[in-house]
Amino acid sequence: MSEDEDDYMSDKFLSGLQEVRPSLVSNRAKKRQIEVQTKQAEHNKRQREAAKATTVDNARLQQTLSQPLAADNKGFQLLAKMGYKAGSGLGKNEDARTEPIGICIKKDRGGLGLAKRQELRRAHLLRKAGIESSGEISTEAYRRRATQKAEERKLLYDLKRCQQTCESLDLAAGVQEPELDFFWPPKPIEQNDEEDTEAEADDELEKEEPEEQYSVEEQLELLMSYLRTSYQFCYWCGTHYENAEDLDTNCPGLTRDEH
Repeated sequence: MSEDEDDYMSDKFLSGLQEVRPSLVSNRAKKRQIEVQTKQAEHNKRQREAAKATTVDNARLQQTLSQPLAADNKGFQLLAKMGYKAGSGLGKNEDARTEPIGICIKKDRGGLGLAKRQELRRAHLLRKAGIESSGEISTEAYRRRATQKAEERKLLYDLKRCQQTCESLDLAAGVQEPELDFFWPPKPIEQNDEEDTEAEADDELEKEEPEEQYSVEEQLELLMSYLRTSYQFCYWCGTHYENAEDLDTNCPGLTRDEH
């Protein structure tokens, strides 16, 4: 056999058959892949043909719609039997719509109601971030606000855990009342008896003196400072040190970042 002639049992010849006739492939995975690619190509071809067939010239369509209905039109004949006259409006008083509703060709594949769903989604994200939906807002401003809200939630979580720890340590030390009201978790509001009236509740509120307000970050700082000085306890370490010297030596610092 000459070198120029192909061996019909060689891999070179069989690989050429695989490209021309996929049905001769013996490997099931390869055969399945070829079938999927063939079906996908046929599907894409049908889609292109369908899109081409449904493409309508919008200007020509509007020109056609602007022309009045002919007298032999079936719809016009049905309206004429009910008393309609060409050029007059529909309805009993003939003061309704005189022009047909325009047609807007939908060329994208977004689906019906996409714009409304996007608007609702945007309003939900803005509301979740604590931003009023009225007015425009940049992406950077939204990210800053979302980051701020996340930090506030983290501070509230740490404050709650610190309050629980402070209450436990105070009670173990025999302290019956917190040093400051926010040092312990807030107590649940008890329901008033049926005999209590709204007037009595208003009187009690008037007697209460306004307390000094602190931000969540300030409350957390004061509470942690109280735990460190009174009980040598560091919230970030989660450790109860033996004394102030042990606390200063082994505790990395006062903030979360230092730990």
